[in-house]
Amino acid sequence: MMKRLTTTVLLGVILSYSCLNGSVLAEGLRAWGSDNDRQVNSLPAGTDYIAIAAGDGYALALKRDGTVVAWGQNGHGQCNVPLGAYSAIGAGADFSLALRIDGSIAVWGADAHKQVSNAPSGSDFASVDGGKSFAVALRRDGSIVAWGDDTHGQVSQVPTEPNFTAITAGDAHVVALRSDGTLASWGNPAATAGMPTNGTFTAIAAGGNHCLALRNDGSIAWWGHDRYGYGLANVPEGNDFVGVAAGYLHALALKTDGSVVGWGAGKDASGHPNWGQADPPEATDYVSIACGLYFSLALTSVAPRVVLSDDFDDNSLSGSWRLAGDDLAGCRMEETGKRLELTAAPGTGRLSAFCLSNGWGLDATKDFSFCVDYHYILSAQQEGGVAVLLAANDSDVYAGYLEFGAGACASYPYFWHEAMDDTVRRSSYVRRLQESGSLYVSYDATRNELCLSAAGYGKEKALVIMTMPAWDSGSGQVVFVGLGGGSDREPIDSGNAYLDNFRLDSGALTVTCLTNVYRFWSPVTGRHFYTASENEKTVLVNDYSKTWTFEGVAFRLATAASLPGLAPVHAFRSMDGQAQFYTISEREKDRILGDYAHVYRYDGVAFYAYPQGQQPLEARPVHRFVSLAGHGHLYTADESEVSTLRDSYSQAFAYDGIAFYACE
Repeated sequence: MMKRLTTTVLLGVILSYSCLNGSVLAEGLRAWGSDNDRQVNSLPAGTDYIAIAAGDGYALALKRDGTVVAWGQNGHGQCNVPLGAYSAIGAGADFSLALRIDGSIAVWGADAHKQVSNAPSGSDFASVDGGKSFAVALRRDGSIVAWGDDTHGQVSQVPTEPNFTAITAGDAHVVALRSDGTLASWGNPAATAGMPTNGTFTAIAAGGNHCLALRNDGSIAWWGHDRYGYGLANVPEGNDFVGVAAGYLHALALKTDGSVVGWGAGKDASGHPNWGQADPPEATDYVSIACGLYFSLALTSVAPRVVLSDDFDDNSLSGSWRLAGDDLAGCRMEETGKRLELTAAPGTGRLSAFCLSNGWGLDATKDFSFCVDYHYILSAQQEGGVAVLLAANDSDVYAGYLEFGAGACASYPYFWHEAMDDTVRRSSYVRRLQESGSLYVSYDATRNELCLSAAGYGKEKALVIMTMPAWDSGSGQVVFVGLGGGSDREPIDSGNAYLDNFRLDSGALTVTCLTNVYRFWSPVTGRHFYTASENEKTVLVNDYSKTWTFEGVAFRLATAASLPGLAPVHAFRSMDGQAQFYTISEREKDRILGDYAHVYRYDGVAFYAYPQGQQPLEARPVHRFVSLAGHGHLYTADESEVSTLRDSYSQAFAYDGIAFYACE
């Protein structure tokens, strides 16, 4: 079988991708496709990677500190990285390459054609890459050297001019980029035929018997031989691409928005050679890409992020909030005019209205901080104001709460806070001089210390420093957030009172609208069955125990898209009603609806979860397995069960990757 190791993008190109996405230089890892050698789902931990390379069934990643990690297939020692500090990496089919800090080359792994033992000496190299059984390196002066197998002239036909800026190796061919943006390719004539001779290019990739180049207008060029007819020449259209990668029978392209598209073999995981390698997880955090034989690898952005934010610019309250109030006809919060406005009708009594966190809260055993912009007139005659609210109970917010806001009464503008815990009420007022500003709330869980401020986070800027006994760090309590205000007989017209630009800068979000998903197994059919219905679970346990064995809670998922990032999980059921299939991928859903309508019926949205690449740190992966006996799919969030299935039951179940991430 022909081997294919992938392309390795130059370090400088990788860093430019990072800048395009506004991310830091150190990134995380993501992989998909065939996992026969655990090259996909046994990724190294950490987020300090700056370069990647993929071989046949293994991969390399370069850390910011110069160390290299390797994982996956290691039959030839290709994962046995020599000690040292490195500046660049490359991968062959089953051998590895790296540049030391001093510019010299290190090579290890398979050496059947002297691709390891005949590596050139010297310390003037800028990049390296490997093919099936040969290697190529770019010197700092722009010249190229190659060594190893020369069956197709991939070693002996190296151009002699010293004006190259990038190289990449295919199975038995090389593509190089000149300083003027033109291309050169040599080696296997089937792979190099049709190379563009006109135009300016910025990036290159070489696959099994095909090549890719990125034009300076952001479009993609392809040439070579699509030996098995997988549509490799059908490159995606458009001018919004910033990177390309090529594998044995598939290819990837990175877009300016941080998403990745794939084509060729592996658009699905229907069986060899289709392992899903050309079906990247839907996300917009990609910064660089690489292709192996039947798998793909990427660096993903880990730039600092705001935990949760809402600018209220779409004039429609998002699913993260729900409206609550004493009398919404008399006093109301409404997202309008690209802000969250408080209005009150004349002649009404003391009324309040809030947009409350819908299905989510803050873990009060941990620190948190958030802020929101406010505007409230200085000249109000009757009492009123806008405020943030923290409540211990989202169904009865006044059972225990804290309110902090900007108000006015009798033309006296003020900041105020009011806290209620059991029967103890505390309050304070401080004169306010500006109509507009920001309200800041920060909590130190260790000290059980809450700081309220109009100038920023922390004790130094606080108007009020207080403790909240109900939020003691050992209580495990969830705190709910509200944005709103109220009025006591003061009519409030549009534009006089509003909140805007809510931002949760730190804290641990807790999804509160969770449901248990129960799993059953049938000794009769050999299939698994899942349900979130308590009634259905009870019926199966009580009335069908001989047919279905109850296996407990498989995972917990959200019943609503209460937080940004949560996406619908679509449910399908086989026509005989015995098998279930879940997917969070809209593309996979559409493919089943279009191509497998005779096999599955669509049951709609079952629950909500996080897609891969958009999950918070505390989310749990739900893994999907396929029964090789045709008994449908198995889903589990139990990592020990995942290991058992892969180690001891690989003859019964094929691992199909992470389906989605549960909220817990």
